[in-house]
Amino acid sequence: MALRVLQAVAAVAVLCRFPVTSTRAGDRTEGTPGQSYVAAVYEHQVILNPEPHVPLSRAAALKHMMSNLDVYEEQAARAAEQGAQIIVFPEDGLQGFNFSRLSISAYLETIPDPQSEDWNPCTQTDRHTHTEVLQRLSCMARRHILYLVANMADLQPCPLTSHPTCPPDGHWQFNTDVVFRLVVPVLFLFSTRRS
Repeated sequence: MALRVLQAVAAVAVLCRFPVTSTRAGDRTEGTPGQSYVAAVYEHQVILNPEPHVPLSRAAALKHMMSNLDVYEEQAARAAEQGAQIIVFPEDGLQGFNFSRLSISAYLETIPDPQSEDWNPCTQTDRHTHTEVLQRLSCMARRHILYLVANMADLQPCPLTSHPTCPPDGHWQFNTDVVFRLVVPVLFLFSTRRS
């Protein structure tokens, strides 16, 4: 199965300077008046799965996502070289779109809740299985000394017997933004439920 590049979306990287009024201690800027930060927003030609409704093996899904992560890596390096302190990647930029509930399953990773678990995917690679994408994104943020925001397909277990909206397969699927903060673990998650 060959992967193809969607030609309709042009590669765009935008650097913007934003004023900072307050941040947490230990972050790159301390929030004194007059300071700002530089953000890079990147939209790219997503390398798509040509048959998104056909389920893949985990290995094939990872190979697909790694090809998009290679692009992310290049852009994170370019953004850091230009002084960016945060880079934001697009929704569905790792796997593409038009998947069914079944066909996206090999792309899903269980993203631990950063409010209940202190975990750095880059430095603690053996703590969770099937977190290769989280590990690569975490190391990317660390390597380039950036805040990094990326959108991923997330898998979360749910109680079949006690939760009325739990699907019959016992897990929810989310479209989740993960935020990595410089050299520390996942900082924040924002999820929306997939069908």
